[in-house]
Amino acid sequence: MQPAQLLADLQHDLRSVFDAIDIAEEEITTAQRRHPKAADRIWRSFLLLRPPTDALTRNDLVYRAHCRELLDRVAAGADTRPGTAAECCVALCEVSLRVPLNTSAAGLYARMWKLADLPPIDLADASTHYEALEGALIDDQETMLRQKLSQDWRRLPPASPPGPDQ
Repeated sequence: MQPAQLLADLQHDLRSVFDAIDIAEEEITTAQRRHPKAADRIWRSFLLLRPPTDALTRNDLVYRAHCRELLDRVAAGADTRPGTAAECCVALCEVSLRVPLNTSAAGLYARMWKLADLPPIDLADASTHYEALEGALIDDQETMLRQKLSQDWRRLPPASPPGPDQ
């Protein structure tokens, strides 16, 4: 590979990283306004927003949804390890490119899309029908998928004790 191409690739990769950092910081600020009582915990949650796969940052709306869900969990004191709705959408998208989704998987995709608060699409409008047909199975699949996408490292660090100059 030519040095110019290596440099261009590096610049692209760095731009993607810095764009993700900017989005994470914006979402932290927004979440602090939404949850002022949890502002300190939210401020300490930056490392939780590290995307576990590059696929999550390919689309700003998807990555923002991922960040929002995790920050809302931090504010609520909930477990931050299970997969987010956005992560589920990315996984289901990857599966759908390889094999057709059955009714319950399509219903799960529609549910996760709505939970991630992504822009409306025709599939999301059909979610009522999927839920009526396969709601209990979709519940089970959601639990299983979020667990499979769980990240053990994704835990809020403890608050630092005050230092000698604080």
